[in-house]
Amino acid sequence: MLELRCQKVGNKMPGRQGKTPGSTAPSAGGRTRLQRLVTKLFRDHWRAVNADLTNGINVASNRAHFFYASSRRVRLRLARRYYAPGRVSKRANALDDEILNLLDAWLGAFRNHVDYDLVEGRELRKELRQLVAAEYVAVAWNSPDPFDRPLQEVTAVSPLPDEPVAYGDVYEITASGYSCGAFLRICKSVAEPFRESERFETMAGIKREFFDNARADGEPKGAWKLNFLESEDPRLIEVNVKPGSRWITPAILR
Repeated sequence: MLELRCQKVGNKMPGRQGKTPGSTAPSAGGRTRLQRLVTKLFRDHWRAVNADLTNGINVASNRAHFFYASSRRVRLRLARRYYAPGRVSKRANALDDEILNLLDAWLGAFRNHVDYDLVEGRELRKELRQLVAAEYVAVAWNSPDPFDRPLQEVTAVSPLPDEPVAYGDVYEITASGYSCGAFLRICKSVAEPFRESERFETMAGIKREFFDNARADGEPKGAWKLNFLESEDPRLIEVNVKPGSRWITPAILR
């Protein structure tokens, strides 16, 4: 996961300049290496989930706590819908075009990240595997960016949850450490539109978990504000995370 920071180092901008033609350049068959890899990993993941269901594993119950909602009961309901056997089987057998359409809400931003940060090889496979397996994906960037860079150069694409990370949620991406807020677009990893009730529950869950983790990290009440925005894309939940009235500027940024 990439953590967005507003830290300046002299007059240099973080990250490496330039692009690599490897992962995102079209092949002779018309697919890029990135597209071929993500479709393979998608099918591998959902075939594994399908096998678990066939073997009697209650995947929905095991993964319910990763869904954003206002209560455990609603989280379980969302998980059962997401991991319904018919839906899992359909994803496990999806064609390449279907998969790329299902991932369209975040794959373009990930491609920008790959180009700018020269991600390839094992790291590329690792990041894609995490994104495909997560329940949600967050696309984030500093807003405004302290270096006035174009969006494609400061894009961070993170799985939600990011399981190896301490908090692994919106707070970790936008507000922990030396971070000073960001603009996020959150979608389901399999980026289907949110139902109206599901959107409400997801927003409530994001907000509750953000402030629970902020308190656990020692943040004072009022340090952060979450402003949910109305999105024109039904697949997206857009939120602007900003410092609040009691935000304390980290010493390294003063």
